[in-house]
Amino acid sequence: MNYLIKTSQGNVSTSLVLQSLHILIKLIKKLSPLRNRLNYGKYLFLFLMGILLTGCGEIQYYLQAIEGHLDILNRKQKIEDLLNEPETSSELARKLRLIKEVRQFAIEQLRLPEIQGYTSYSDIERPYVVTVITAAHKLRLEPYKWCFLFVGCVGYRGYFDPQEAEAYAAGLKKEGWDVAVGNVRAYSTLNWLNNDFMPNYFKDPVLNTFIEHSDPLIIQLLIHEMAHQVVYVNGDTSFNESFAVFVEQEGLKQYLESDGEKATESYQKYLQRYADKTRFIKMVTAFYEKFEKLYRSNSSDQEKLAGKQQLFQEMKKAYRQRAGEFKVLNYNAWFEQPLNNADLLGIKRYHNHVSVFQRIFQEQGYNWSAFFLKIKEIAALPKAERATYLQAH
Repeated sequence: MNYLIKTSQGNVSTSLVLQSLHILIKLIKKLSPLRNRLNYGKYLFLFLMGILLTGCGEIQYYLQAIEGHLDILNRKQKIEDLLNEPETSSELARKLRLIKEVRQFAIEQLRLPEIQGYTSYSDIERPYVVTVITAAHKLRLEPYKWCFLFVGCVGYRGYFDPQEAEAYAAGLKKEGWDVAVGNVRAYSTLNWLNNDFMPNYFKDPVLNTFIEHSDPLIIQLLIHEMAHQVVYVNGDTSFNESFAVFVEQEGLKQYLESDGEKATESYQKYLQRYADKTRFIKMVTAFYEKFEKLYRSNSSDQEKLAGKQQLFQEMKKAYRQRAGEFKVLNYNAWFEQPLNNADLLGIKRYHNHVSVFQRIFQEQGYNWSAFFLKIKEIAALPKAERATYLQAH
């Protein structure tokens, strides 16, 4: 018999409580010495008890997130140890040395916070770390939002098991939402687990999911995740991701220039990639106002749905006509898939304010420390004031 514990949010099964406590014990055992186990154990207990009060459905979600992240942490190996092991392949060793160099550059030249994260490596034996779901209203460019402990409300939901993600996405589609499912190579636990007071066991590692890619992409991904340590605004995904995207782009540019590669093929390919990406973003965002105008119109829902499909066809045609302009990146797969509002918002989410941050960086004299202070000031503004400030720039 499966007894139930009644909470204000619904019924919580005993089996789920035991799962939570099992995870808690595994985490506490990782802490050493005993003093740390006692100090941090109480915080983990409070964290998991908070999860238990969120309701049965969300408990399952939090448990898969905790177990998935715990698996990553249990696979960690110190980068220094790997570099000293003769069994480490020459290519992995080269990329680990690149990670060390870029991390130090980001701290010293980009003035990103010096944390203990990204000094270890985890091979999770798959090409992506998390499968992410996003959703949007069918007739509005408005995202579906999920609210979580600590991080607030965000426009995405991640799963370590792709099948669980697909099942959840199928449920959203049945409810009438536009849904997009994609895989991501990296994520950051922000300052929650990277703070100095947390044991090194919890610090974010470098993952094989992005170290297996080209050097410029590795550099961008590392700087992007490190940028999330500077500022994070609860409930403002577009602000957070646009900021990190700007820092990664400018950071990669400065790193390649400092490395004396400005005239090399690597730097030239970066410039071509950047031009292609900019061209793609402009091509997609040029249709935003057309979609907004359609959705605001007095047309019937059926007419709006038909008009929506027509606009997507026009967008795809525009890409086919200009596909030859792309020199390095290929967006054929993106345009060939059945597109919806969730796909549109996915582009907007990561690039909506990048040009604004570029202008603010210029206003601060290209000084990273001054730029970060200004960004923190903007982040501290009430949401409406922050939006007004960004629109004015």
